[in-house]
Amino acid sequence: MPLLLIVVFTFAAVTGLSFAAYQAFTAESPVARRLRELGAESPPVGVRRDERKKGPGLVGVTKRVLAILGQYSIGGSEISLTQTLSVAGMRSTTATVSFLGVRTVLSLGPALMVLVPRVSDGQPLGKSLLLAGGAWFAGHLVTNLWLKSRARKRARAIMNALPDTLDLMIICLEAGLGLNATIARVGDERSNLDDALGREFAIVSAELRAGRSREDSLRSLGDRNGVEDLKTLAGLVIQSDRLGASMAKTLRAHADLLRTKRRQRAEEAARKLPIKMLFPLAVFILPPLFTVTVGPAVLQIMTVMGSIGKR
Repeated sequence: MPLLLIVVFTFAAVTGLSFAAYQAFTAESPVARRLRELGAESPPVGVRRDERKKGPGLVGVTKRVLAILGQYSIGGSEISLTQTLSVAGMRSTTATVSFLGVRTVLSLGPALMVLVPRVSDGQPLGKSLLLAGGAWFAGHLVTNLWLKSRARKRARAIMNALPDTLDLMIICLEAGLGLNATIARVGDERSNLDDALGREFAIVSAELRAGRSREDSLRSLGDRNGVEDLKTLAGLVIQSDRLGASMAKTLRAHADLLRTKRRQRAEEAARKLPIKMLFPLAVFILPPLFTVTVGPAVLQIMTVMGSIGKR
């Protein structure tokens, strides 16, 4: 009976995946449907003519399948997950459902790989379910930890790059550029260096060109990245703009403050290093050192004691 349940469950899972893949291959977005109805023949901007004849590709199909799986996963509407994905730099319209699909595959897949062979071999069902549950939890936990680690790394990179970016903004402002032109210039310069903060300033510049107010764009800059220094910078720039204060002097004072904070973070990390090295030192270095120094003496003592016992 348990084997029959496992077979039925596996059949249902495979059937669901096949149906999801079929939907991914045959689904058509409303925009594409509307363009087809209008009979648009010109390719979009930045798309070559020969690319129109190509299909969605393996990457596009994989993203669609993961998005469909993510729609039926637990936690698809969690605001905290969307915010974490935004801080990690994943902000596409299907980012949440795609991540949930990946998490489902990486958690449910190993669980099935553990459960099905054990039940097929006649292993105890309780132990098999326990091991499968452990595999599912491990995959779920590893995926969440990877996302949080990526978000922390990106936020740390933004905080470390912010003082230098403010220095570049000060130079542009003192050269005679306006604030919007300064943001655009900094975004163009630093985004070419594969810098996360430069890409964020490029997004702000695009929003300003699209007609969004400067205050809303700057507040959105801090909210979508989850970095307190960016939120403080946005509030400082908005307040200075309202009061008519010198933007260059304001940014110079804030850059000095952020540079001091960056140095303090480096000093704090340096002070934590001996504590972090204590565990690997005690586990991996002291035992071999103890073996090398005391081992020969112990061997000699054992040899002497063995010869005395023979006498």
